[in-house]
Amino acid sequence: MPALDVSSAPDTRRGGPVPRPPRELPWRRIRWATFGLYVVGCLVFLRLQGIPTDRIGLAGAILVLLSISVLGKGWAAWRRMMADWVPFEAVLLAYDYSRGFATPYTAAQVKARVYPIDDVHNSLGLPLHVDFPIRVDGWIGHHLGMGGMPTTWVQEHLHPGEVHPWYGVLVSLTYSTHFLVMPTVAVVLWLRNRGRFRVWMRMVVALAVAGVSTYFLFPMAPPWLADADGVFPGPRVLRLTSVGFDQIGLKLVGGALDQSQYLVNPVAAMPSLHMAYATLAAGFFWFGKPWWGKVLLALYPTAMAISLVYGGEHYVIDEIAGVAFALTIIATWRYLRARRLRSTAVPV
Repeated sequence: MPALDVSSAPDTRRGGPVPRPPRELPWRRIRWATFGLYVVGCLVFLRLQGIPTDRIGLAGAILVLLSISVLGKGWAAWRRMMADWVPFEAVLLAYDYSRGFATPYTAAQVKARVYPIDDVHNSLGLPLHVDFPIRVDGWIGHHLGMGGMPTTWVQEHLHPGEVHPWYGVLVSLTYSTHFLVMPTVAVVLWLRNRGRFRVWMRMVVALAVAGVSTYFLFPMAPPWLADADGVFPGPRVLRLTSVGFDQIGLKLVGGALDQSQYLVNPVAAMPSLHMAYATLAAGFFWFGKPWWGKVLLALYPTAMAISLVYGGEHYVIDEIAGVAFALTIIATWRYLRARRLRSTAVPV
């Protein structure tokens, strides 16, 4: 048997650091340099095109970023990354298209952006609900001392004139985080803890399926659409979620696929998935945090709720439903996790 050469083995008896393999150091530098170019490219795209919202564009950007993270680690690491991500992205892309199929409007109406609300039914024969959320939000506004609809009260107090206030930028940025927070959390979790990444993505998919199912079963006109047809009570409702971008020269860009009628459903209002995903993101990291950490987490869905009502995108009842959907999924996950831990516990 040949003698064992220990001259190059790291000496860990004194607790010293284990040196990196010689080949790892150049690859580490290559990854960081490529990542820097990637960040510059993203900033240029953001400045020239705007904030991306389409699923394929975001998925492509994520796969490029994660491919950079496994540079030099072999094809097996890249294949493992693709096996983790592609199935979830495929399900979410299917959700985007199914959301469009839930619309009660024809392709011609979507192309012309003409959305009637009288005697409208979807492919299941279910009617478009218009008066229900108005009655519920009117009841909510009355009991909150607003003297009318919360949407009207918020816009009258926070946007009283024709000039857009400075905090309109914050409203638009908060609204746009809906498209970025979910994939950002997924990327961070995949890099740090693949087990929690899988839990997060399963919860995201479950929420998407629950949301689109409700869009089929309960199509509902949002405030801006009810106002456009003269049904919304009180003063005119402004759609303000994107005007803040005009103040800083940005816009939302959805890519070519967003022009397809299969991705457009103007009555996908109940529940508010903007509110649901904001709640899911806060709730996912809620447990085990100190009180100040929970306060910071709660600020995100709170800001999203104000932005959606201020922007005329959703009724308060839509937001309540979105919170309920997210909390139900979190509670179900907690219950299943506790039951699994009990079943695998070793008896004393």
